[in-house]
Amino acid sequence: MPKRGILIYYSNQMFLPCFLHIGCSSLIEKMYSTLRTFAFSIIPLIFFPSGSCPEIANAWRLEPFSHQILKYEDPDFGGFSGISMSSDGNGFVAISDRAIYFKGEMVRNNAKKLMGITISDHGKILNSKGEELSGKNVDSESIVRSPEKGYYISFESNNRIMFHNTLSSPGKFLPKHPDFNRLKFNDGIEALAINETGHVFAIPELPPKGDQKHPIYKLEKQQWFVLNTLKISDGFKITDAEFIDDQNLILVERKFTFLDGFQIRLRRILFEKDKIKSIQVLLESDPWEFYNLEGLSKWKDEYGNIYLTLISDNQFSPLLETEIREFLLVK
Repeated sequence: MPKRGILIYYSNQMFLPCFLHIGCSSLIEKMYSTLRTFAFSIIPLIFFPSGSCPEIANAWRLEPFSHQILKYEDPDFGGFSGISMSSDGNGFVAISDRAIYFKGEMVRNNAKKLMGITISDHGKILNSKGEELSGKNVDSESIVRSPEKGYYISFESNNRIMFHNTLSSPGKFLPKHPDFNRLKFNDGIEALAINETGHVFAIPELPPKGDQKHPIYKLEKQQWFVLNTLKISDGFKITDAEFIDDQNLILVERKFTFLDGFQIRLRRILFEKDKIKSIQVLLESDPWEFYNLEGLSKWKDEYGNIYLTLISDNQFSPLLETEIREFLLVK
């Protein structure tokens, strides 16, 4: 809830109980209305002087749209860490952290709500020699579709980013930033995103060793540079990202404890001239509310409405489900 809303809520609660106690005559109702109007007007001005909280006026929100638990009889199905949706939300490609891809269609009703999936193809992601990946090279994490066709795929453990012309073609190495050698073994390049102008961005799950903030890497002229840095708090780690446009980046963040299970946070990062202007929390789940949501992708319906699709990593555990959750993004 925005801070302004919190203040108004509590200002309302401060005045209401005394009037409920003594009754609701017309005079009391008038007094209550006057005091309530005063509270609504003066408290925000005291705590948020003019111009100090500009992001509230442009706040976005998420509305739950679809939810499905996915079942598919194949031992390779599961462990999904990344997803790439077609622009209309009907097709998808999902990758697991075992370097396996699944391609298929979303089964939707007339309201575009998800009813299930069909799988048309699946296979193993290949290395630069056209061979199956093995050992520490298999940990694929994020997948994004290139505007010129093909896919960028990020890997952690052996931290790198590859480009594949097709899902079944050999990968091509992208250059590495020197930081990639300082990324932790299981907390490496977790998120990829492409903005509307076609630039590729990468963000690690945790900062490089010795750093306190997450770097946001941008690929330009076949070289990575640190566009900006970001502080992730409260025990969350970055799992994926998606550009809505050139200025707005959505981050998926996750944390896990044995007491609270998985908690998911979605935040909107607003850029202005490559600098972070503001950050807005769009969603923060309750403990055990969602499964281990990792992958994120966007799509639009025929009316231009934007939806976010998230897929979970069940870690190939019988205790966890593979789920898809979709949200309508309201600007």
